[in-house]
Amino acid sequence: MAKKFLTAKDIDFHADQGVKEIHIGDDVVVTDLGQERARERGVTLTRLPAGVKSPPHPSCEAAPSDAEIFAQVRSAVIARFGGTPDGLDQIIQKVLTGKE
Repeated sequence: MAKKFLTAKDIDFHADQGVKEIHIGDDVVVTDLGQERARERGVTLTRLPAGVKSPPHPSCEAAPSDAEIFAQVRSAVIARFGGTPDGLDQIIQKVLTGKE
């Protein structure tokens, strides 16, 4: 089973969302800086009983989907150039898939 790490950045993300308590299961390792940041931000880290996995928490590192990246890049290019350059969609797709 892969371990997840809860870092100071994660604690900041949760605290900024108003979270006051995070339940930590066997599948989560809290970094030293994460523990320190939790104390600083008033976030309680509650260890769950052995064998219990952590409930899902939104991650501050959630990566956008390819579709979201595609839309953001497309929008930025169109805004910069004032129109849609020829072949824009194909170029973005090539970059996202790593094909030349």
